[in-house]
Parts: sequence; structure tokens; C-alpha cells
Amino acid sequence: MKKIVDDPRLIYKCCYLYYKDGFSQVEICDQLGISRATVSRLLKAGRERNIVRIELDNPDSVIYGELERRFESVFDLKEIVIVDELDIGNRYEHLQKVYEEAISYFSRTFQDQEYIGVSMGHTLYDLANVNIPVESIDCTFVPVVGGVGIKQLGTQNYHSNEIASSFAKKFGGSAVQFFAPAIFNNIEVMQGLMKEKPVEEVTSLFPLLHAVIMGVGSTDAAHSTLVDSGYITPDQYAHFKDMGAVGDVMLRFFDENGNGEPFKEFNDRVMAISEENLAHIDTRIAIAVGEEKAKAILGALRGKRINVLITDISCVNKMLSIMEEEKINA
Repeated sequence: MKKIVDDPRLIYKCCYLYYKDGFSQVEICDQLGISRATVSRLLKAGRERNIVRIELDNPDSVIYGELERRFESVFDLKEIVIVDELDIGNRYEHLQKVYEEAISYFSRTFQDQEYIGVSMGHTLYDLANVNIPVESIDCTFVPVVGGVGIKQLGTQNYHSNEIASSFAKKFGGSAVQFFAPAIFNNIEVMQGLMKEKPVEEVTSLFPLLHAVIMGVGSTDAAHSTLVDSGYITPDQYAHFKDMGAVGDVMLRFFDENGNGEPFKEFNDRVMAISEENLAHIDTRIAIAVGEEKAKAILGALRGKRINVLITDISCVNKMLSIMEEEKINA
């Protein structure tokens, strides 16, 4: 006597009830007089035997759905959001679209009472201050890196404290302040400051972070925030590039494989969340666009610094080109 789950007629009937008539598994149990476990096995058998073939019709508004799934699989990402550029009239409109996607992601993933870390830089400052309405979320924004630099960067403030306050204002939450330089000349001085109560009160929140929002610096970019802010000289920056630096996350450099070890002497003097603490944060979000960020993003992905990426198609196409060239040269 053949088993129930080997009965083609019963497999078909179960699949028809579930996929065509919209019955729930519980309703099928009642209809056919079988257990819930048997229903699950019959549905699985229907897919395995090609009695059921599932097709997804990707809507025009999600034109990069398949490409997103590919990147999520290759780099073990929680999510990648690829923004289109085909109908964008100028850079301002393009960035607005990127910021809309980023704000939308934050709105659906951040929850009340969560701690959200924020880094520093142009992209995050503009994102935090973009005129896009959001629903209130009572979370606390925590700076995860010290001050940007010793020079005033134009008329805008890219300090992580300012960014945390701007995000708190946008979402109706709160923010803490991290009063510390970004980079120290003497690591012992930095370690001493970390023991002071005002700094310790902030760093004690790092293990509690649910998510962190970061930009990605690129050595292929026309300008460096580190140079512009006066923390390193153009010659030092050029030296790091010669050593193989492709980018930085929270001011810490890494190479094309995501390895920061060649830059350890400099990276260790950065006042920011440790690489170990960063790795344990559940959601590590990077917002970066443009071809010039491709190498840096690939390095950050390979180094597991980020697991959520919001970017644009030109950056993704450049990453694909780099990955294909690496295969050819391997």
C-alpha cells in the first residue's frame, strides 16, 4: 500500500486547494481528513514533482529585484536596495531618491526604545536633514565616532553629534552626545580619555545598539574628508593609497579584501566603536552611491563591516565589472 504522500491524485488535490482555491493548511486538514504535517509534506511533494511551478512577476517599480537577490546571496546581506538612475534629471533628484529609500528602510526596521548608532560625513548629514516626512519612532541615536576634524567644513557640520541630533529631531526620538576627537596622535591619551565618565557613558551604549548607519569613504573619490578636515596630510593619504587602501568606514582604512591590518597603526588611534563591537551589531547599514565608491563598498562587504547596503545601479554595475575582472585575472 503506497503512502499518502506518494499519491499523485492527493498531491494534486492538496496543491489545488492551497494555491488555486486559497484554502489554509488547517482548512485542507478538515477538507481531506489528514494532519497538518501531511498537508505540508504533500505541498512540498507538489513543488518537488513540478506539479506546482511558482513564478514571480517582478513589478516595474522593482526592476532590480533579481540583482538584489544575487548580491544578498553572494555577500550574505540582510538586504540591498538598488536605486535606479534611468529617469533621474540631475544629481539632486537622484540623491533625493536614494534618501527616500534609506528613510523608508529606517522607518520599517527601527523600533521604539532601540539604540541606533550613527557615523559621520557628508552623506549622513544630508540624509538626516533631508525634507522627507516620517512617522515618529522613539529610539535613541548614538554617535559611534568622535569629532570629524579640526577645520570647519564649509558652513555645514558633519560631526556625528550633529547628525545624531538631526536624526533624533526627524524621528521624534532622542540623542546622546560623544564629546571626543576623532583621531588621536597618542593612543595612550585616547585610552585614558575612554575611561572618563562622559565618554564611558556613550561607549557603554555600543553593545546595546540594534543598528548603525554609516557612510563609506573611497580613495577613488575626488576629495577626502580626512584630508579636508586636517587630520591627515595629502601625502599621508597618498601613502595609504599606495599601501592598497580602497576606502574607510568610520575613518578606519581597509584594502580591497576588507583587511584593515596594514593600516593598524592609524586605525587604532581612531576614537570609534571597535571592529569587534561593530561585527556584533545586528543591522549594519551603509549608504553610498556612485561608481567611485564601488571598490570601497566591495572591500567593506568582504570585511563584513556592513550587511545592509543602499546604493545605486551605477555603483552596482561598477562592482559587477570589478568582480568579473577579478575572475578573469584569477
